[in-house]
Amino acid sequence: MPVAVVPMKSLPLAKGRLAPVLDAAGRRALAQKMLDHVLGTLQEAGLPVRVANGAGNDADLNRDVTDAARAVQAEGADDLLLVMADLPYLSVADIQALIEAGRQSPIVIAEAKDGGTNALLLRPPTVLPFTFATNRPSAALHGERARAAGIEPVIVRRPGLARDIDTPADLAQLVSDHPAYHVFRHVA
Repeated sequence: MPVAVVPMKSLPLAKGRLAPVLDAAGRRALAQKMLDHVLGTLQEAGLPVRVANGAGNDADLNRDVTDAARAVQAEGADDLLLVMADLPYLSVADIQALIEAGRQSPIVIAEAKDGGTNALLLRPPTVLPFTFATNRPSAALHGERARAAGIEPVIVRRPGLARDIDTPADLAQLVSDHPAYHVFRHVA
């Protein structure tokens, strides 16, 4: 069973791209609500979970997740499931699909709707150097790095894993789709 790690910017800096439609307090509340959902979903799936709190800027994300991967590996974990904190559509079935895909390859990449990476299953946790926040679609970059290491990754495309909340349009769709997020409807 993998150890789940959820990287999270400091709440005051989270969801900065939503500043045009959501004030700082609203962005913090949204980020916390989505984080709580992701953590709850992972716990419901029966995984040990930890949050990797970062300094807050995107440049630090690769360092933060690398540190987290090294830590869980040093503690004896064989598998790491890295899941982004802004996945309000995430379900236990999505987590199970990632774990099942891990039976086919030691590297599983959950591709975001914009080509980013919203989750990675890695065996061992440090098998892959991270390529988040490179101004290029990170799912393809993670795939390239896996192949360069001689590993054919499995790419998982599921709505609950693909639909992160990065833009005002994403927020508007979330508010429309999801009753738990109606509190944010006045801004979307």
